[in-house]
Amino acid sequence: MKNLHPSEYKGKEFDTLVDVFGLKRDERLNKLFESATHGDGNEISRILIPHSSSLLAFLCFSNVSKDHPIRILGTEYVDVMFEVKNDVIESPDRYPSNIDVMLIDKSGTQILFLESKYTEYLKSGRAYLANRYRAFYDSLLTSNEDKFRFKASEVRINHRPDENHPKGYSTIEYCLNNGNKTSEYLEGIKQAFSHLLGIATGPSAVQAKHNDNYTVQLLERAEKITFASIVYNCNPEKYNEYFGLYKSVFTNDGIIKKALREAVPHSKNIDKLVIHHELLTYQQLKKENPTWLPDKVKQFYNF
Repeated sequence: MKNLHPSEYKGKEFDTLVDVFGLKRDERLNKLFESATHGDGNEISRILIPHSSSLLAFLCFSNVSKDHPIRILGTEYVDVMFEVKNDVIESPDRYPSNIDVMLIDKSGTQILFLESKYTEYLKSGRAYLANRYRAFYDSLLTSNEDKFRFKASEVRINHRPDENHPKGYSTIEYCLNNGNKTSEYLEGIKQAFSHLLGIATGPSAVQAKHNDNYTVQLLERAEKITFASIVYNCNPEKYNEYFGLYKSVFTNDGIIKKALREAVPHSKNIDKLVIHHELLTYQQLKKENPTWLPDKVKQFYNF
């Protein structure tokens, strides 16, 4: 499938996906599409790009329902929302955390948040941090530096010459980094921490379209709140590198939850929070749920 984002498709994105992938057209799917494309990341502009993680997540989870449940990590989920918003550390937050997928089980007591990646982990380098994250990372890394393959610190960044700086220039930036080595995908680690801080803080008052049911009360009723990242294994070498980095970080869940409690001391969600240590893959979910996907979706992603 070629990129389907030219201007001729603007305003026809939903119809295009339904036609190309043979999706079941109904009001529920339309509402889920509006939710998936009305987050804060301008997802509508990328939803027709084949390597888009937003497209991948929508195609793979939009059919989850009571009639078509999906089993992940031993739990069966029957409801889905896309791009749910959580405040981060403070409320209200002008820059909320938008989590790609949220799944809910039949009883409403098991919730799974998923951060979705397709080709993003092929990139590497530093991950820039806002100053409001300093307290969290100070708590996380102080006395625990040997547990992590990165640090949060100020780094001098050299910039190429431009019309205003013909000799180039440098700035001091606060970021996740591993010194001179920049071959690891630290942006994914930063995003996972931001999502965990968002889950600890709780839902934003204003949600994406049709996500009005995502409320503080929903999390209060939950007995278990799980966070995991799911990736499409599009490059085994890079996948294995990111798998190793991710696992080395999130096996330290006790240290992470302690830092979350210090950053969000009044949170009622952290005690119920389970951080899955390893990356999930879309390929793995397909094996565990063989009737999960429409045929054209399976063909396109070579499942």
